[in-house]
Amino acid sequence: MIKEIIKDKLRDKQWTFSEITNITQTVNELAEYAFDTMTAKEKLDLIWNDKLVSGPLPEEFGQLFGIQVANKLAAEIAIIIKEELSDATVMFKENENEISKRSVGGEPHKERPTDEATDSEE
Repeated sequence: MIKEIIKDKLRDKQWTFSEITNITQTVNELAEYAFDTMTAKEKLDLIWNDKLVSGPLPEEFGQLFGIQVANKLAAEIAIIIKEELSDATVMFKENENEISKRSVGGEPHKERPTDEATDSEE
């Protein structure tokens, strides 16, 4: 379930290299998205057999539940991203200010030859 949600979200967006290399932010963004789209039962199923987080526990069950789900989602999403990136390809965009290789060395424009004299001698 979670795997499909994350794969769909990854493929739904055109990611920049900088977004992908900032893995912590990307995982957090995807975890928040997954958390918001999952039902309470799906979240409970996700963490049902997990050990509790270490350290001081929050006083409220809702906080503990949220922490447990967020930690589990982050771990699962990191694995999914790693799997998806193993088959990814990178395409470099062309610099818009660069002269295209196809335009260099082409035929001159037929109406104006390249050796045309200027009319600025008036």
